[in-house]
Amino acid sequence: MSKRWTQIIIGITILGLFFGWIRHVDAQAEQDAQLLLSVAKPYMQSNEHITFKYTGYFGTCDGVDAKVMDAGERLSNKLGFQSHTSNESISLKSGIYTVKSEVAESAVVTLTVASPVGQSACYAVVRLDAPGSADQSQLLKWQEQVTAQLTEQGIQGMWNVMIQGNAAEAISISNDPKEFLSELVQAYKGKVVERYEDGTTFSASVVSSEFEASIRSGSQKVNVQIALHLDTTSGLWRLTIGTPIITMEY
Repeated sequence: MSKRWTQIIIGITILGLFFGWIRHVDAQAEQDAQLLLSVAKPYMQSNEHITFKYTGYFGTCDGVDAKVMDAGERLSNKLGFQSHTSNESISLKSGIYTVKSEVAESAVVTLTVASPVGQSACYAVVRLDAPGSADQSQLLKWQEQVTAQLTEQGIQGMWNVMIQGNAAEAISISNDPKEFLSELVQAYKGKVVERYEDGTTFSASVVSSEFEASIRSGSQKVNVQIALHLDTTSGLWRLTIGTPIITMEY
């Protein structure tokens, strides 16, 4: 995760936490993730990538690197990261603490603790990146365990779950990507509240009562975002789906 992208994600979270744009109930987090992944599977080829990300407020660091480092070390230990072991990588740059650890099935967990410039607060981001071949039941179990650990630490925030991969070959979207997008919206029992289209990208923000997590965009509530992007080099359409929003490049 680049420094710029970390700051963007933290910025989104700050807006949500302090202006009430994000609504989330932890007890429903696993159900939201399971629904997102299970519905997406038939629409993607086997090379998909899955991301679980939790972002929340984590006390005060006053923008001081030493305090950020201390907060990061304390949280990493609570989450089961064993500092300075062979399978981990730790760094502290410009007020951003990062530690990575490999877990089962080629998944990588990253903990980032940061204190944005001009603020006293610390924010924590726990992110798991896994290949589409990973056992989804194990990913959901990991999410449940991390939710419990973060709650014990008094960290209040939100889960953001995303899946990305090439659209399934069995479903033709070469002639009408909008029809493909519409089919996915129906699969999530949703209604489109916002759209974006250009020559190579089609995206929809969707409200669906099937999901608990949500974010407000203006006056609209959004539970799921779906995006299609044409890779002009390969000629393949890349599909990205996220709840409550997409916070990765698509």
